[in-house]
Amino acid sequence: MSTASTVPTDRLWLVSRKYDLTFLIGSALLAAIPLTMLYGFHVSTTAINLLVAGLVGGPHLYSTFGYTLADGAYRKRYGWRLLPVILIPMGVVWLALNNLVLLMTIFFFWASIHVLHQIAYITDAYRFKDPRPRSLFNRAVDYGLIFTGLYVNSSGRLVRGEFVVGGGTAPRKLLMPAFAENNELIPIAVTAMFFIFLALYVVKTVKEAREGRLNVPSVALISVTTVTSLIIPLFKNIDIAFQGYNTWHSFQYLALVWYINKLRLEHGEITGPVMRSVAGAQSPAKFYGLFFLATVVAFGMSLTLQYGFGWPRDAAYYSVVLGTLLVHYYLDAINFTRWGLVLREPSAAELGRGYVPEAAVA
Repeated sequence: MSTASTVPTDRLWLVSRKYDLTFLIGSALLAAIPLTMLYGFHVSTTAINLLVAGLVGGPHLYSTFGYTLADGAYRKRYGWRLLPVILIPMGVVWLALNNLVLLMTIFFFWASIHVLHQIAYITDAYRFKDPRPRSLFNRAVDYGLIFTGLYVNSSGRLVRGEFVVGGGTAPRKLLMPAFAENNELIPIAVTAMFFIFLALYVVKTVKEAREGRLNVPSVALISVTTVTSLIIPLFKNIDIAFQGYNTWHSFQYLALVWYINKLRLEHGEITGPVMRSVAGAQSPAKFYGLFFLATVVAFGMSLTLQYGFGWPRDAAYYSVVLGTLLVHYYLDAINFTRWGLVLREPSAAELGRGYVPEAAVA
C-alpha cells in the first residue's frame, strides 16, 4: 500500500487549499496589473513605480520589521549578526549620492535572488510538511528550476546592455562586468542549465506521481513560478515587467507574514504592544494599515531629504527606499531558513531532518 494514502494533499498546504491558491500561488495574476497599466492605459513608468511601491511594495517591506527587529527575542537571538542592519543603510546613502547606477545594479540583482528565495522557502515548507523522505537531489532540482527560470530571457538583455531601469529623472542601464558585456555564451549557458533542470524536474515529478507521492502544492507553486519567470522578461519595458513580478512577490509576502504573525500570536510569541494589538485583532485592515502608514512615513522622509536638505530627488528617494529594502533582503536571508516560522507541528521525518519549532529556540 502506498504511503501516499496516509498523506492527503489537504495536509500539505501551508495554510489551506483556498488560502494558498488565492494568496500564495494564484496571486501571480497580479503581475499583469503594472503591465496593463503601461500598455493598456499608458500610465507613466514613474507613476506605476510609485503606485506599486506605495500600495504593496512598501507595506510588504515594513511588515518584515514587525516580526524581526521589533521583537526583543529576535534581537537577542541574532545579536551581532544584525550589525548589517546599521551598515547597509549607511552604504546605500553613500551610493545614492555618489554612484546611483551601482546602487540600482546591486538592488536589482539582490531583488531577483530575494524574490526567488521566497518561492524556494514556501516550496520547502510544502516539502517539509510531507513526512515522506525527500532527498538532497530532489531539493536541488527544485532549487535549480526556481533559480534559473527568471534568467533565461533576461540574461541576454543584461549582457547586451538592454536592461534599463529607473522611474526617476532618467533611465539607467545596469552595470555588468567587462567579461560579461556582449558575451552571448552567458545566456546560452543559463538557458542550457534551465532546460537541464526542467527535464530533471519533469522526470522527478512524473516518477512521484506514478508512485502516488506527488506534492501538489509544491508542484503548483513551482509551475506557476516557472511560467511567470519565463514571461516577465519578454516585455520591452523591463522595469515595469519586473514591477509586475514585484507586485506578486509583495502580495505573497504580506500573506505569508500575516500567517507568521497568526502563529506567533497563538504561541504567545508577540510581546510588543503595537504588534500584539494588530495581530490580536486578526484584522487584515489593521495589519495592512500599520505597514501602509510606515510606507507613508518613509515617503515623507524622502521628501524631507529632497526639499528640506536639498538632495537630488532620486538620491533622496532611493536612500530611504533602498536603505530599508536591502535591510529587508538581509533579514529575510536569515528568516527564509527558519522553518519554525510557518511549521509548528513537525512530523517525525521533519524532526529527523533537524526541524526545531520557533518557540523552542532561545
